[in-house]
Formats: sequence, structure tokens, C-alpha cells
Amino acid sequence: MPTPNKPVGPRYWIAVVPKVGVDRCLAGGFAMFAHGRHDAVKRTGAGEWLAYYSPRTLLKGGEEVRAFTAIGKFSEREPYEAEMTAGRVGWRRDCAFEKSAHEAGVYPLLDELSFIKDRMHWGLFFHRSLFSVSRDDFARIAAAMGVDPKRL
Repeated sequence: MPTPNKPVGPRYWIAVVPKVGVDRCLAGGFAMFAHGRHDAVKRTGAGEWLAYYSPRTLLKGGEEVRAFTAIGKFSEREPYEAEMTAGRVGWRRDCAFEKSAHEAGVYPLLDELSFIKDRMHWGLFFHRSLFSVSRDDFARIAAAMGVDPKRL
């Protein structure tokens, strides 16, 4: 019997990270979000899936991206601390990213994602650093990125 407040089965996550941060994670084989906060990364679990959504190329500016930019599965390794920038440490988790995945713009998906309740204000949902979505919504994102949803 499942314990109260403990989800049954894997969870599916979306992390909101600028494209330059996603590129760094892809190159290093790790996931980092929420500015490296421990409380965020410890919510995730081994074998769970993550999709990055990038609103822009940079945290404060840059070009608009507004796309899901990477997708992968968390490894068994527990979260660990690592240097983010000179003198700044944050928490991360190893992630096996789908190398064949491609970016998928958010606009074609807005009417298909159940967590988007108001198309006029869809961007408000992405003001959080990390949030979980249903398997069905994640499967739609995965398919748009060229990843077979049956693998989830």
C-alpha cells in the first residue's frame, strides 16, 4: 500500500532554464535547475524524466526561445554538490539526455497540454523553476521532441 503523500510510479518534470544553461547540462550529462537549490533537486527521483523548457537564451535577456530544449531520464546516482561558477556551488543530478531529441516550440502544444488552463496567460505556468506534469502531458512533449512516448 502506498504511503500517504508519496507519489506512485515515476514523476515527470519540467524545469525552466535558459538555453545556455541547458546546453551546459547537456554537455556535462547532468541536470540542474532552481539555481542549484538542494530542496528542488531532492524532490526528483532516479528513473524519473525531465524536460527543459527555455524561455530565452539567457537568464536576463538574450533571444527568445520558447521551446522545450532537452529531455532525459535521471540516473540512479543521488543528487550531489558541484561548482556552478567560480566560487558558487549548487546541487545537481546526473541525467541521460536523449541525443536524438530536437527542440519543440511551445506554441503548437498549448492546446494539448492539460496543465495550460488559460491560453492567454500560458506563460504564467512557466514562472516556476521546477514542476511536475502528468504522464500524458509529458508524452505529448516527448513526441513533439521526437522521442517515442512508449519509452516513458
